[in-house]
Amino acid sequence: MRLPLLALLGAAATVTAAAAPASAAIPAHPKWQSSARMASWNNNGFLVDNNEWNQSAGPQKIWADSYHYWGVESTQRAGNTAIETYPCVQKNYNNLPVSSFRLIRTGFAESMPANTAGLAAEAANDVWLNNYSIEVMIWVDNIGQRIYDSVIGHVMIFGQRFVVYKNGSEFIFALQGHETTGVTHILSSIRWLINHGYVKPSATLRTVDFGWEIASTGGKPKDFRMTKYWLHTRRS
Repeated sequence: MRLPLLALLGAAATVTAAAAPASAAIPAHPKWQSSARMASWNNNGFLVDNNEWNQSAGPQKIWADSYHYWGVESTQRAGNTAIETYPCVQKNYNNLPVSSFRLIRTGFAESMPANTAGLAAEAANDVWLNNYSIEVMIWVDNIGQRIYDSVIGHVMIFGQRFVVYKNGSEFIFALQGHETTGVTHILSSIRWLINHGYVKPSATLRTVDFGWEIASTGGKPKDFRMTKYWLHTRRS
């Protein structure tokens, strides 16, 4: 579980860093980059966050040209299984009723390291409800991560099969397969939880994130990149 970023940063937090020489994984002149653990850049109402929330996390540098196009170079311990970082793009909402939405979905094109030796990470939405008291994740591209939570169901969402897991107030919709480009239907996932009694109909939306949960990079710096991201919502 990742810590809610606003609880750490505040609604408009922005951390900047002086330009540094780019590595092979980082563009030569991105509009923004930082190695600060909780660095955050506000771009058109979206936050691009380094989010090294676990104190044991290794080095990680984030860069961005926009919230659509950004990435990180991360170095996490070989053999590690606990989540160390969740670099992500985030949109915040003021606890709006989920029932007032007719559409919540994201589109993405992402890539993880070409060399997957020692890699334990997954690309996923991280959606927070009820002022951070309920967490809903949608995993779309998993390399080396295992889920130990209880299975509570299997569901088909827009033609895609998911296994649904529960651990306390955290729910994970794990796509059966790997998808590096696609669309996640967030409202449909939340409605499944409501219809099956796991979330109350009065639930409210706090944040919508998309990024990578990273546990290990085999102890070597590895590149994660987002080349397209969008979030569409529609309210009644």
